[in-house]
Amino acid sequence: MPHTCQKIGWCLLLLALLLLVVKAILSYTVHNIDTIWYLAKTIHLLFLISLFFICLSKEKVEDEMISGLRLKAIGISSYVFFILFMLLSLILELRLYSIIPNYDASLNPYISELFLIVLPILSFGLYYVIFKGLLLRSKKESAL
Repeated sequence: MPHTCQKIGWCLLLLALLLLVVKAILSYTVHNIDTIWYLAKTIHLLFLISLFFICLSKEKVEDEMISGLRLKAIGISSYVFFILFMLLSLILELRLYSIIPNYDASLNPYISELFLIVLPILSFGLYYVIFKGLLLRSKKESAL
């Protein structure tokens, strides 16, 4: 995607953060669970779309080195994501979270949904952090 999509992604991320603040305020004032639920789903979707735009748009100067760094960042984040996914899957399947002191068993139905909400956001965020770290390290090495 062109570089302008990155700016759109940052604007959508700011909008999602603003809606997160609005949701926090509304959760104390409005007691309609449907309104809060739809707002939470909208925020989640905005986070995913904004991270998609931010992560997959080109840099101002896109060359072979940056393409190689993107590929390396995708590889590293895929390995880390796979390891996290397997660990969390084992924890959920074996119900290892129940050994936590003061664990509330009424949260059981929500754990797998939280798992599905957090992992895509974590994967995009992880890719972005790794890519920017590799890019920064590459620029430091080329400056020397």
